Amino acid sequence: MQVLHFSKTEKPSYWLEQIERSDWRAASYLCSLLRENKLKEQYGDSTEVLLLVEGDTLMSFCTYADQDEIRDPSLTPWVGFVYTFPEFRGARRVGKLLEHAYKMAKENGFTTLYISSEEEGLYEKYGFTFWKDMTTWLNEETHVYRMKITDMDYSSIIGTEVSGAIDRPLGTAHPHHPDLIYLINYGYVEGVFAPDGDEQDVYVFGTDQPLKTYKGKVVAVLHRLNDCEDKWIISLDGKPIDPDTILRAIEFQEQYFMGELYL
Repeated sequence: MQVLHFSKTEKPSYWLEQIERSDWRAASYLCSLLRENKLKEQYGDSTEVLLLVEGDTLMSFCTYADQDEIRDPSLTPWVGFVYTFPEFRGARRVGKLLEHAYKMAKENGFTTLYISSEEEGLYEKYGFTFWKDMTTWLNEETHVYRMKITDMDYSSIIGTEVSGAIDRPLGTAHPHHPDLIYLINYGYVEGVFAPDGDEQDVYVFGTDQPLKTYKGKVVAVLHRLNDCEDKWIISLDGKPIDPDTILRAIEFQEQYFMGELYL
């Protein structure tokens, strides 16, 4: 899976056709704005359509915009037009788009990301919290959710030597989801407890063999944006690991969560 920016794709007409496959009325409006080149005129110069794709298959889409249906310039940026095609629902795929929007907002120096929706109990799963009810520019009531953008400090963790056990060795299945096979050794740090009350989880890099125990250095931390658990990245030989290598290796499990990698 990858996130594409519609304005930078090599096949904008193709992806526009894919968006149009949606049976959602708002998607038709979005397509008309894109065809008429009026999206930024309506929602702001920084507005972008984000596409979650796998190959040539569009799984989900949304906008990252200066403004949304709440026209208050002091509240920005917004996620809008959130849609996942029916065949991809139930696996929290849209979380990867929200994760991408979060990172865009952070890179642009914002401290809060907003979303307006009539849904209740949905966006809380992705790290948002209900803020208040507001009135849209069409004079309709909507719920406004927001997500605080923060910088974590792992300076006391990264670089430390740790050891522990591997309870889910490479090649084994998740105890509750047998279709999820561990493509890397996954275990915990003995004696160090995470906010969920269990011992701190780790992904262990540096071998293509299943392990029972490990000893290595923490070289990165994956901070989950919509979960209380962080994941420590362990290098058996203590050498740094390229962030793309880390993200590709742990995607088999982290694709179901939103996260941010700290080195």
